[in-house]
Amino acid sequence: MISLKSLMKSVKEAKITSPQKGVETPLDAKIQISGYGVMTRSQLQKSIVRTLHEVSQYVKKGNFKNAHSSLYKRGVLKAFLETELKHTGE
Repeated sequence: MISLKSLMKSVKEAKITSPQKGVETPLDAKIQISGYGVMTRSQLQKSIVRTLHEVSQYVKKGNFKNAHSSLYKRGVLKAFLETELKHTGE
């Protein structure tokens, strides 16, 4: 049986941070990515870097079809970038 105390702790840990105008979201805050899920802001930034590195590797190898697919068809990068911009505080 789950105790009320452990349930409340789980609820507090699962809190999702909303973007606020003029306030930068901390890197360890959990944020919601539309159409994707929840992750910390630092994980989001690492995922953006990883995806862009993947695209640059495709271009270097001349695999433009996969580069195009990564940039435009998946839509994940767009959602990641839009979420990151919302949480920068600008």
